[in-house]
Amino acid sequence: MLKIKNLHWWVWKIDILKSVDFNVKKWEAIWIVWPNWSWKTSLLNVINGFNIQNKWEIILEWNNIENISTQKRALKWIWRVFQSSWIFKELTLFENLALSYTSRLSFYYKFLPLKFLPKNIKNEIHDSLKELHLYDKINNKASDLSWWQMRLLEIARLYLQDTKIYLLDEPTAWVSPKLKWIVSKLIKKILKKWKIVIIVEHDFSWLWDFVDRLIVMDDWKIVLDWKYNQIKNNNKLRELYFW
Repeated sequence: MLKIKNLHWWVWKIDILKSVDFNVKKWEAIWIVWPNWSWKTSLLNVINGFNIQNKWEIILEWNNIENISTQKRALKWIWRVFQSSWIFKELTLFENLALSYTSRLSFYYKFLPLKFLPKNIKNEIHDSLKELHLYDKINNKASDLSWWQMRLLEIARLYLQDTKIYLLDEPTAWVSPKLKWIVSKLIKKILKKWKIVIIVEHDFSWLWDFVDRLIVMDDWKIVLDWKYNQIKNNNKLRELYFW
């Protein structure tokens, strides 16, 4: 379980987040909703350690992690997709996905060419690229891909990174509407592995397919924290978000 307690973050005495408290269970996907002007990535930055601590507690599986560095959080617990693509364009598609395993490979394998990767890892990479309909480009540089293909590759890399918490900042940005189902499929597979998924996204119709809870933020704090079946036919979200 991930627990955020008494989160209060400010910059130059200006409140960005205040009085934020919520828990997320394993296998649960939560969706963070707030207007663009409300510093929508600030919460994700706090969770993965980018924002400097002001006042809060972050508890992961009963361990307090707020003083642990961003690098250690990434290696042990937390992985993230940002709004803009962070693909290594000069590496091949296979090499980009192979990076997902760097923290899990033994010391010996880290000094060998990629062709010596264990067979099960190679198979997982091949299967992911087939699922993305990109297998025919496996040895191409990522720079050859379209923007939406790069985004799919980045999310596939996230899926292969076996971590505890997945932070997705607008994961379908630049993805063709017809191919958003691939992103949904990958997220569902992540949830089946008993992971935590936290999403900031504006595409309402797409998220209803798998999200468990909706957290609505306004005026720098949480104003709604509801299950899907509570919010689906409720006008409160419309009042807060659209008007």
